[in-house]
Amino acid sequence: MTHEFLKILESYKRAAKNKIRTVLATIVHVEGSSYRKEGTQMLIDENHQLTGALSGGCIEKEVTRQAASVFSSNTSKVFKYDGRYRLGCEGSIYILLELFEPADELLAAIENAIQKRTGFSIACSFLPQEISKQSFGTTFEFNKKSFFNTHYKQDSGNLIYRYLYKPLDRLYIFGVEHDAKKLSEIASFLGWEVIILATEQCDCNGREFPFAKAVQVISLDNFDLSLISENSALVVMSHNYAKDLRFLLQVIAANISYIGILGPVHRREKLLHDIIETNFMIDEEIFNKIHGPVGLPIGGETPEEIALSIMAEIVSDFKLKNRIENSVSIGSNRS
Repeated sequence: MTHEFLKILESYKRAAKNKIRTVLATIVHVEGSSYRKEGTQMLIDENHQLTGALSGGCIEKEVTRQAASVFSSNTSKVFKYDGRYRLGCEGSIYILLELFEPADELLAAIENAIQKRTGFSIACSFLPQEISKQSFGTTFEFNKKSFFNTHYKQDSGNLIYRYLYKPLDRLYIFGVEHDAKKLSEIASFLGWEVIILATEQCDCNGREFPFAKAVQVISLDNFDLSLISENSALVVMSHNYAKDLRFLLQVIAANISYIGILGPVHRREKLLHDIIETNFMIDEEIFNKIHGPVGLPIGGETPEEIALSIMAEIVSDFKLKNRIENSVSIGSNRS
């Protein structure tokens, strides 16, 4: 959800520039089931403009109405939305509302964490009660420093919900053909940071990939593995067997979570066979992260459908890993 929070920051900056106050809404506790989970956030400004969503569109009007008292009282609050009676859902959610007034130092810390891909976390102080309290609010926690969103008084009797904002999911695409452009577009729409890897022989520039963060020209004989960051996926789709093989020989052992190979099964098997023949000391466990043919079998035919199937598989793979690594942490300040 890091990309959603970055959109919230952009909206805050525009509102602050025009001297419009904003309220940050955070789901801090869920009982039963809900459309969105703990950690989901939304920004409301005084003109009722919304950034983000806490549901599929069911509760946003109520959140906006509840935010009015925060604007008028300058005091944070928690309110409960019971979906069992209003929507026929199976759960209820507790939402923390607070004025969003990040200091310049906090904004700089967030931007620095995003650029350096170090991540950061939030700690929301609240109680699962429909009350207003000065001690409700969010702390932003970085590696060595913490910042309060507002100057609230800490209360050791409150509960704390913590959520880790990981670095943006990043997708590397090796290839510059038409289907690579469609994959770049869909991945960007889903909030992924896209890096296009082009060989020195390719006539390619950033204008051809408006949705990508960058187009990097690389050498197939001396590829710099430091260009590949953690929390990333790679799709190999140059449509040239020799180039794909040379590139995979360079990157297969890199610290990357997912490698997808475009093409039929026999092409994948030939690539893996040639990799082993070239480097017979390679750890076979590395092949577990290779997916080929890349994408879920949805019967895609057009470049758009193929791109959709690829991102569906990558998102599924990453979500499974995140469910294992991330956990909801709610506990007293006393702990």
